[in-house]
Amino acid sequence: MNTRTENKWTVPWWLKLTLLLMLGLPGFSGWPNTGVVRQLQATGLFTPEIAHVIVWVAYAGCVWLVVLFCAGTTKLLNYLGAAFVLALTVAMLGAILRGLFPLLAAGLSREATSFKLIRIFINIIIFLPYSILFINSFSAKKLIDRVAHLDGRYRTIGLHLALAFRVFQHTGEVVFNLFQIWTEEYPEKILPRNHNTRNFRWYKPGNLLVWVWGCIHAWIFACIIHTFEPIPAMVAEVERIDRTKKNNHKDTKDTKA
Repeated sequence: MNTRTENKWTVPWWLKLTLLLMLGLPGFSGWPNTGVVRQLQATGLFTPEIAHVIVWVAYAGCVWLVVLFCAGTTKLLNYLGAAFVLALTVAMLGAILRGLFPLLAAGLSREATSFKLIRIFINIIIFLPYSILFINSFSAKKLIDRVAHLDGRYRTIGLHLALAFRVFQHTGEVVFNLFQIWTEEYPEKILPRNHNTRNFRWYKPGNLLVWVWGCIHAWIFACIIHTFEPIPAMVAEVERIDRTKKNNHKDTKDTKA
């Protein structure tokens, strides 16, 4: 198994940022994937939908390889697990809502609606791992140190952005730890622990809906608590760094004077 940990890049931050932006360019602009889709269509061997799926699935493989190289096998599997769960949830809810409320899909054929859900599914499994890799590829502490050297309002804005960046990093760490806790509580992940007992028939709408609602409530509550709990400490650390930099800057000016 690959035992490398993430953030082992030794390249400068600006080059790292450039490479990551280049990797995400198809998501920002569609290029060059759109051109490749048109070329596949021009061959006459593929419908537009099939060509789109082929190209974007190939691109997904490229993104996953980069995540594997930078973050390691364990992190990649964690990211993909979260991405597939989220993608399946969104796709299934979208299909259910469109079935219950046909007006949501007004003007679209059944095939077009299905293809739209497939595109959403593919986008999630591509860009969730990419986004987490992007966020975790930079050091929030180094960013705070750089911003602390700025003057005026840029310092305040920069420190707020650095704090938000650190909170995003912490949230990503917390969510994957919660998956491990969830697996210990519910080994089959999407079924209650006691679903095999006679007294609990999970397939009944009443039982299933109550359990699903409890799951949603538990996840929201856990994510909120674990995300916001460290913010006061992070704010205090940012303010301490800011004060230290200000004092050092003032001492430097006094020494020169």
